[in-house]
Amino acid sequence: MRRYLSERFGRPVGQPRKRLSMILHGLAGIGVTVLMVYIGFKAPDAIPGRAYFTVRAQFKDADNVSKHSQVRIAGRIVGQVLDPHVEHGLAVVKLQMDPIVKPLRSDTRVVVRPRSAVGVRYIDVVPGKRGRPLREGDLIPDAQTQATRQLDEVLSTFDPATRTNTQRFLRELGRGVLGRGQDLSEALDSAPDFLAGTQQVAGAIVSRPGAMASLIRGGEGAAAAADPVREPLAAGFAAEARAVRPFADREASLQRTLEVAPGALATVRAGLSQADPLVRELGGLGRTVRPALAVAPRAFAQTSALLREARPGLRSADRTLRLTGRAVSPTLGLLAAVRPVLPNLDTVLTDSVPIVSTLGAHSCDIKLFGKNWTGMMTYGNAGGGYLRLNLVGGSQQSVYGLGDGAGPAADTGDFQNAYPQPCQAGTERPGR
Repeated sequence: MRRYLSERFGRPVGQPRKRLSMILHGLAGIGVTVLMVYIGFKAPDAIPGRAYFTVRAQFKDADNVSKHSQVRIAGRIVGQVLDPHVEHGLAVVKLQMDPIVKPLRSDTRVVVRPRSAVGVRYIDVVPGKRGRPLREGDLIPDAQTQATRQLDEVLSTFDPATRTNTQRFLRELGRGVLGRGQDLSEALDSAPDFLAGTQQVAGAIVSRPGAMASLIRGGEGAAAAADPVREPLAAGFAAEARAVRPFADREASLQRTLEVAPGALATVRAGLSQADPLVRELGGLGRTVRPALAVAPRAFAQTSALLREARPGLRSADRTLRLTGRAVSPTLGLLAAVRPVLPNLDTVLTDSVPIVSTLGAHSCDIKLFGKNWTGMMTYGNAGGGYLRLNLVGGSQQSVYGLGDGAGPAADTGDFQNAYPQPCQAGTERPGR
């Protein structure tokens, strides 16, 4: 047994340990103890060997923000506050966070929010979406940070009389909402949208010194004025109640109407499909008109420029228009005088149409008559007489005379047609 123990532990049983070995074991124990103490001392700030992502944030007001305050994103704890201090009149804190939050962007906002009603704060980080990624140790400026007011700070601004009136207001408010749980629930559902819409109004009021006090005094005056007539105001809704009551009394009929409504709406929808061609045509018209509408502003601008350039000419046209106006009355008088003879003139022109038509068809014959007449007038005597008489034999002669080269001696017969067709005179031969 002794031999086994000697072989197992490397020394004979009952032999004391060597002094050096005991010293080394003691130093190792002391080192482990110091390391544990160091880790326990540093653990609240940082666990050795663990990675962190740290940025700094400036605040104009970071009251009650202390070392090791929580840092949250969307309600989840992601880190803690380290080294809160003041630089150049601004509070600066280090936000030590888990690297999982990376990347935070430069438009990230930081808000100091209440963690409880006794003044405990935490840091709420609202990650940005468009900025550049923040690097280790970057600073978030005070323009992107803010701090909410605590309830105790708000209440401490009220004097005793104001606090008493506030209590009375809350009691009356409780009586007013008594038995209206459903209405209150609906009001709370719509409260976020309502508060988001009133945020800008509230900001404008707060930014003006004394505006809030004036608003409160005005509200107090309005309430005091409405207090004597609160009963008539409440009774004023009786008319609305009477108007809605028929719907409640006819609930069954209203229910049947609502049951029939889907079928009627389906029929209407089917009828609307017939209007689709019209809609398509209107769409085509819109697409066709769009190019014209696109150039319309330019055309209007050019028209405007044309009118500006034409302004001197339009001024000059004024005199012409005045002279034209003076000529209107004489012209009307002339037309009135001519009007009685217009029927006779119409008759003369109508009767002249056949004559003019016939003469127009015989235009070449008229030219031939003039040519022959000129030839007859070329012979004269010493006394200046130019009339010449040609004797032409035959029983019937044409008034157009003989053709070129035919003299009286050569004509030994009669023309076959004394009244030839237009432009035929002189072309047909006389009969034998």
